Amino acid sequence: MPDTGQGSKRDAVRWGLLLAAVAVSGYRLPGTFRNFQQWRATFSVDPSAADFYKTNFTVNAVGIAAILIVAGVAFYLLRPRAPKQP
Repeated sequence: MPDTGQGSKRDAVRWGLLLAAVAVSGYRLPGTFRNFQQWRATFSVDPSAADFYKTNFTVNAVGIAAILIVAGVAFYLLRPRAPKQP
């Protein structure tokens, strides 16, 4: 029988945060990939434009990594506590 105490609320918040982080990362991923492609395509033609795409790619990639790391840490910290053994 599932526990309906504080643990169920904690689990709901835990999984909700993880789901939100994956959704935000998934939303940012196509733009990041597109910036990477444009960076590589314009690198030999126009280095100044390539620098713009590289900056956008780097910012998005770091943002995705930060979101997933924070969500992973929150997921870990909100895990159910082990019962104390006598």
